[in-house]
Amino acid sequence: MTVVVLMSERLAARLLTPAALGSLPPPGATLVDADPADLAATLRGARAVITGWDTPPLTDAVLDACPDLGLVAHSGGSIRALVPESVFDRGIRVTQVAAVLAEGVAEFTVMQILAGLRDAYGFVASMRAGEPWAELAARPPGRLLRDQVVGVVGASRVGRATLARLRPFGCRLLVHDPYLDAAEARELGAELTDLAELLRSCDVVSLHAPLLPATRGMLGADQLALLRDGALLVNTARAGLVDDDALLAEVRSGRLTALLDVFAEEPLPVESPWRGLPGAVPTPHLAALTRETLREQGDAAVAEVRRFLAGEPLCHEVTRDAYGVIA
Repeated sequence: MTVVVLMSERLAARLLTPAALGSLPPPGATLVDADPADLAATLRGARAVITGWDTPPLTDAVLDACPDLGLVAHSGGSIRALVPESVFDRGIRVTQVAAVLAEGVAEFTVMQILAGLRDAYGFVASMRAGEPWAELAARPPGRLLRDQVVGVVGASRVGRATLARLRPFGCRLLVHDPYLDAAEARELGAELTDLAELLRSCDVVSLHAPLLPATRGMLGADQLALLRDGALLVNTARAGLVDDDALLAEVRSGRLTALLDVFAEEPLPVESPWRGLPGAVPTPHLAALTRETLREQGDAAVAEVRRFLAGEPLCHEVTRDAYGVIA
């Protein structure tokens, strides 16, 4: 056994085409929907494993039992919860497909910004509730993206892809990222600023930072209070970047609109206030979820396995240094 596909059959069907799997050298790949208790036995003898977002964590205990494992090819973007940092001490290489996901998430982010500025979701809900046409027409008009100041927090792959898709609208763009300098920001079409100034200056703030100890809760009550009345907060990154209670209070007050694709508890409970709160637009963690992206994720992961087995350079490898600053 050389390659194990360690994910549910349902997820594998969405990600991995027969053509992609057929491109692996003999004996090909074995699909296993493993119980966490059986991971060590499942992976014993494998040279490479293709993982997905429903793969159980590959803990140190599991890795101890897999001396032949040389590559973890993750078909998703976040690997910190999948493998411990000690994976690098073992000589096991790790890849992920965040570069593939960036386009879908950025496109979704821009869609949410446009819909939020025009209150599209609010109008849909009111139309379905039977609100009279004249009352709908008398509501305050929406806003042009061109005339807004938009702030991007985190110049990640998704953050950069979002900036690239916002530039043609002509809006002023600000960016905050501690690893970015002013010249790099200008190349992205944005002005580099600190977080507080970005929050004070922007009509729209979109979050694209990784969730790390240094970024957890980076937007608390004090930071959210800096946002302008009527501002939009878009989060397609990680819920832990924002203090949930503080954001709930701001949205309940009517001061802010929150367009959220990520939540502290997922799946989002039916009784969650985010599901029915005016001024909140919840979506079920689907920003990257397109048919095309799913296939590209699977193709990219399989291609990395082929390169590894052939002794070729990898295209999406995660280094130890990168592990400390990515999602």
